[in-house]
Amino acid sequence: MTAAHQGNLWEITTSQQAQSTATTACVKRVSADFIRDHRALDAGVVKAAARLGVALPFGQTGAQLRQTAALKSLAGTPAYDAAWLKAQYPAHVQTLALVDKVIASGTSPLVKSLAKSARPVVARHTQMVNHGVCQA
Repeated sequence: MTAAHQGNLWEITTSQQAQSTATTACVKRVSADFIRDHRALDAGVVKAAARLGVALPFGQTGAQLRQTAALKSLAGTPAYDAAWLKAQYPAHVQTLALVDKVIASGTSPLVKSLAKSARPVVARHTQMVNHGVCQA
């Protein structure tokens, strides 16, 4: 749940950043979808964590913060869009693997249910940034 929450925070933050700094319409469209979807996914994680008594961190990991800063340094340039897409793809691939692991071997029915509902969203996002190529 911690990894899902921090991943959602990173997705929301970097996608909000893309809304104001991306140079292509495709990245702006995809990032808008990411904001909407990851807010909804995270609301489920936060609610489940509260129900299960799991304390969630307040922010992103150090690595995520460094990656967010690196992206911000490219703001407003064509390099930003390419870097954003290249960062999003492996993040979503890793999230998909985590979701699949929870579905296959998770012990909490509530967490497994969250993973099952998140899977199609994360799979769609992965396709939208497939190997760093924007596909709105």
